Amino acid sequence: MKTIKLTSLAVAPLVLAGVAVAGPIAGATAASATPSDCLVGRPDSNTGYAICLKGTGQVRAKITCEDGINGHRYINHGPWVNVNQRSYAACGAAQRVTVVLVDYELR
Repeated sequence: MKTIKLTSLAVAPLVLAGVAVAGPIAGATAASATPSDCLVGRPDSNTGYAICLKGTGQVRAKITCEDGINGHRYINHGPWVNVNQRSYAACGAAQRVTVVLVDYELR
């Protein structure tokens, strides 16, 4: 009988420690919210931006650029920024390359 009680008492701190560790992890996940109410814009033919107005996390602009001479398309990204900040990306040589699509990515 004593052996069973000692075994139970030896396991109890591990169980309690596991609950204590799992609690904050679950709380952090439940409290996280992705950015929302996101907008994109194109202030000129060579630049695009993205901004999210609500939530938490980060957003970055993702623009598709097209070379006006050879038709080649490529993607440029702006920096990751927090909610309520604008992430800008540009295509490069404004006289040759233009933005054909403005989008965004979240994290």
